[in-house]
Amino acid sequence: MRRGFIIMSILLVLVLAAMLILYPLWWGVALIIIPLLILGLIDYCQKSNNIRRTYPLFGRITNLLEKQRHVFQEIVLLNRAEGKPFNWIQKEIIYKRAADANKSQPFGTQIPYDKVGREWFTHSTYPVKEVNDDFRVTVGSSLCTQPYSSSILNLSGMSYGSISKNATLALNGGAKIAGFAQNTGEGGFTPYHQEYGADIIFQIGTGYFGCRTKEGNFDPEKFRDIALHEVVKMIEIKISQGAKPGFGAILPAKKNTEEIAKFRDVEKGKQILSPPHHSAFGSDEEMIFFIDKLRKLSNGKPIGIKLCIGQKDEFDSMAQSLAKNQNYPDFIAIDGAEGGTGAAHMESLHWAGLPIVEAIHFAHSTLVKHKIRDEIKLMAAGKIISAFDIYRMLALGADACYSARGMMFALGCVQSLKCNLDKCPTGITTMEPSRVKSLVVEDKKTKVANYHKNTMEAFKELLGSMGLENRKGIQKKYIVRRINETETKTYDEIFVNPSKE
Repeated sequence: MRRGFIIMSILLVLVLAAMLILYPLWWGVALIIIPLLILGLIDYCQKSNNIRRTYPLFGRITNLLEKQRHVFQEIVLLNRAEGKPFNWIQKEIIYKRAADANKSQPFGTQIPYDKVGREWFTHSTYPVKEVNDDFRVTVGSSLCTQPYSSSILNLSGMSYGSISKNATLALNGGAKIAGFAQNTGEGGFTPYHQEYGADIIFQIGTGYFGCRTKEGNFDPEKFRDIALHEVVKMIEIKISQGAKPGFGAILPAKKNTEEIAKFRDVEKGKQILSPPHHSAFGSDEEMIFFIDKLRKLSNGKPIGIKLCIGQKDEFDSMAQSLAKNQNYPDFIAIDGAEGGTGAAHMESLHWAGLPIVEAIHFAHSTLVKHKIRDEIKLMAAGKIISAFDIYRMLALGADACYSARGMMFALGCVQSLKCNLDKCPTGITTMEPSRVKSLVVEDKKTKVANYHKNTMEAFKELLGSMGLENRKGIQKKYIVRRINETETKTYDEIFVNPSKE
């Protein structure tokens, strides 16, 4: 093929030269062919790509298809029940609820009931006439003096810098309209988190962005200034994240603009590392001391920790230390291994962490075992987008849920998987001004609010169909999982309560 390309190119150049002599108007054709031949010659000579070197020019088609493989599959090849991380059925639920459009679907489910792992809820013969529940939960232990009434579905942490200015603004506006909390992510507290006055959960990561010293350590005075802001309702210490537990993160120099550097307290134009560990604490005892310090600095606002559970004995030891000291976080956010991120180490993305279903049950059981469950609220995160997802988490022991990618779909995300390339086609995970402009804040904030409102309404209808008047009736026995071709089990049988163990 390489030799053939050279022979064909020489012949084409000779033919083109002859035609130009005879027919000068062929210059238009030459302007098309010559650049293609130059590209082919570049492919022929380069040494980094085997396909392009073997098939000059034509190999570029293969490269293009490889880069756009996911987009091509999503649009042309996959059926409604396929697609990862989210299939079209899941995305359509969000799109319709965000648009406040027709939320029904005809002709039956396309998700087979005989598939191992398939789950469903069991309805009641006598649905209740009315569900009376405000779908809010009070977060705040006996050590907290400013408890917060939280929605049972909130926005998970997404930093400005990871997502665009317009995305941050639209999420803030949607949160204000629908009455849920926006988690800042670890990228600092910005004016875009304050624009519409939504309730804010300020997240502190290992980089302490927004409240750090020049050396990168925690700065209590800067933290106090943020924590005492009227829109900041809770503080969350990020220990680890589901998609990359135990691994650090990098803010590339090209994304570290002057504005982002200002909000993160870093030097602009330089690559910034978020280490995998905290410098403020390195043990359970030190973490307890740090939580207590933040509670005092914030004048008693709820302080929580976020982590993905890995080694179970460490979480058990942590719970034991909390119980022993009678000093604990007001909430623990459990991030499942299936959680999302803008960019992650490949090993951590695919093979690290405990999945959310097992993680929530284990965390709940462990806190019950150490008799501190009543003090600590549990929040669950990891592919939670529907009312059924929320029910599963609450049945397993969670008090509330986080959603990030669900909210991103409400913003218009198409799952192009370009979050880490600064090339997001919908203006959500990019800093490129022309792409950011494609996201219209006034339109998208309404869609975010609609998604939350309609999901809560769907949750209310789900409870009613199960014969439950409120969340107090939620039980694991009402969820069924197919174990094999001939056997099913309820969550009650799979995830045994601590008292039965």
